[in-house]
Amino acid sequence: MLGLAGCPSPPPPSEAPPPEGVLHAPAELGPDFTLDHRVTLRWHGREEGFRGVLEKRGDTLTLVGLGPHGGRGFVLRQVGLEVGFESHLHEPLPFPPEHILMAIHRAWLLGLAGPLPDGEHRAERDGEEIVERWEGGRLLARSFRVLDGAPSGLFEVAYEGGFDPTLASAPLRVLVRDGWLGYELEASAIALTRP
Repeated sequence: MLGLAGCPSPPPPSEAPPPEGVLHAPAELGPDFTLDHRVTLRWHGREEGFRGVLEKRGDTLTLVGLGPHGGRGFVLRQVGLEVGFESHLHEPLPFPPEHILMAIHRAWLLGLAGPLPDGEHRAERDGEEIVERWEGGRLLARSFRVLDGAPSGLFEVAYEGGFDPTLASAPLRVLVRDGWLGYELEASAIALTRP
């Protein structure tokens, strides 16, 4: 989903729309950070990659997708609950930019308050069930399921090397499998900084 900076838009995987989700204000979502990462998107037998910079500062969350030659492919910004999208892409997105923000929230910002004891932990929030697996004070995996079953499937995230919820360090690699939109996304950290 985030890999659209330098590639044509993927076709929607099904007629069922993805869940709307509840957009939270960035100020509610943990510490400030800047994450520079390499992203690979896989869908329908295709693969595209780009470099992305994700930054959270106070009540602002910004994702800059860089094209193959380092130019801006797009800028997605959330300030409070307002969303802005500036695109230099050749094709329109196949779904609203808010869905990109919801993927970022689910993968990086909307988990359970941790660290938690080793094992599996469950909670419900915003009409979704969240399941997390922890080991040694680090989050290994997280999934989201819509409680009313529409749409069916899971939004799943795996964190290679574990995820430190204080953002003292970035996972080596994050793998997202979106069962609602039908894509896989792999993000490898280049650098994580905290102010």
